[in-house]
Amino acid sequence: MNKDELAKLNGLAKNMGLVPGQAMLIPGSTYIVQTGDSVWEIAKRNAISEETLMNQNGLKNRVIVPGQKLNIPHPPKVDVWTGTYFVPKDKNANTWMINNYKSTLSGIFVFEYKPDVQGNLIEVQENEAHKIAWKKNLTPYATLSNLSEKGFDPDLIHTLMSTDWLRQKFVNNIYSLLDSHDYKGVVIGFEQVRPKDRSLLNQFIKELAQKLHPAGMEVMMAVPPKKGDQDPSYSAGYDYQTLGKYLDRLFLMTYDWHWPGGPSGPIAPIAEVKATLDYAVSVVDRKKLMLGIPQYAYDWTIKEKKQSGKAYSTQHAIDLYTGYQSAVHYDEKAAAPWFRYVDNKGILHEVWFEDPRSLLVKFRLVGQYGLGGMGCWHLGLTMPQTEEILQEEFNVQ
Repeated sequence: MNKDELAKLNGLAKNMGLVPGQAMLIPGSTYIVQTGDSVWEIAKRNAISEETLMNQNGLKNRVIVPGQKLNIPHPPKVDVWTGTYFVPKDKNANTWMINNYKSTLSGIFVFEYKPDVQGNLIEVQENEAHKIAWKKNLTPYATLSNLSEKGFDPDLIHTLMSTDWLRQKFVNNIYSLLDSHDYKGVVIGFEQVRPKDRSLLNQFIKELAQKLHPAGMEVMMAVPPKKGDQDPSYSAGYDYQTLGKYLDRLFLMTYDWHWPGGPSGPIAPIAEVKATLDYAVSVVDRKKLMLGIPQYAYDWTIKEKKQSGKAYSTQHAIDLYTGYQSAVHYDEKAAAPWFRYVDNKGILHEVWFEDPRSLLVKFRLVGQYGLGGMGCWHLGLTMPQTEEILQEEFNVQ
């Protein structure tokens, strides 16, 4: 691989200088030990155990020397079903996006349809995204959210779910949308459902599955991360165990532990992700579970009194740290990279994002936990390394 191909693979402009701490994806399975390296660090970087690395290379102890060649073992590929949220644009852009990413995808979740208070669905200008997906052997799903002019609207969902005839109308309208638009199924994205509406949500999903399943349609749902049935208490409205009985797939939104409205920090700290998976696999069939992967960066302005953040693509984060020549730090505990820069107004920023190291750790969880799938928010925010690692790690179904 020449330097231009290496730059392209790592989302770098030609002849762009590297920065300290930057993670690079380099093809091949041989690693040459550098000054300051340790067995622990090399193993961690490649998401394998020290024992595995030592056994692979016949090391009797942890002593390594600069220039020494180590073979990095690769676990067998895992079969996986991948789905991702898809924000439709015009037909040409839709065609390009679907064509460009099709080798890493099983399905797309067209974002987004919304109900009104009468249970009618507001049409989306998806510009034949579903037709293009079918032609490329991808399965299209309609995403249904509870966004209203108030933001995520738990009152809207309560109204639609709590009256029998209205809930039935809502279910029938979802069926009609899928039938008329040739969607394979629906992805329910109801956020901030109140704990007191737990039984209503269970009832709604049960009735929706009973309506859709006989027609060969599927029901998926995105749920917030939980460590236990009532942990955190504000997410108790999502009954993993009951929902898991009726749903075809449960998409775990294992991200946003830090978000733009709060203090800066890792978006998906690995211990929190694992705690969610530990609970989820204890109550839901593993093959129904999808691990949610963040494919974006959060950028906070670090002011003395208040922090405020914004979101953008992972690629933009790479452009920023290379442009500002900011050193990249890696939080080993969270398994997450971050950097700081000072903008042209003299304001200090802190950015948390995903890089090949943090992605590899998350991808390996799919195999370790025996999950059926994984997905991300959202297509087009990724960096070139994401697709490369995904195809190295998985057989996409």
